Formats: sequence, structure tokens, C-alpha cells
Amino acid sequence: MKKLKIVFKDKSQITYTIKDYGPWEPYFERHLKSDMESAILQQYPIKNNETVVLV
Repeated sequence: MKKLKIVFKDKSQITYTIKDYGPWEPYFERHLKSDMESAILQQYPIKNNETVVLV
């Protein structure tokens, strides 16, 4: 399982939970990068995978 958390400049946020076999890119591309303050992708289990900072 993966979680994609996007925080926008207006401090709103959205979190997507994605199955292992599904790509995360379509969820990331739904939003404008210029509106994002941060975007973090986390693969589970956390102890075996590092956080990936996208923005």
C-alpha cells in the first residue's frame, strides 16, 4: 500500500491511499504543481521504506 499526501498553499490537504499494483502518478498529476506546498509519497510498511518527497 502507498499513501500520497499533498498539502496545498492554502493549507488544505488531500491523502490518497493506493494499492500496491496501482500507479501513484495519475493522482499526483490531477493537481497543479504550482498550487502545491508539499507532496509526500510513503510506501508501507514504513519501517522498510523511506519517505519520498515529490515537491
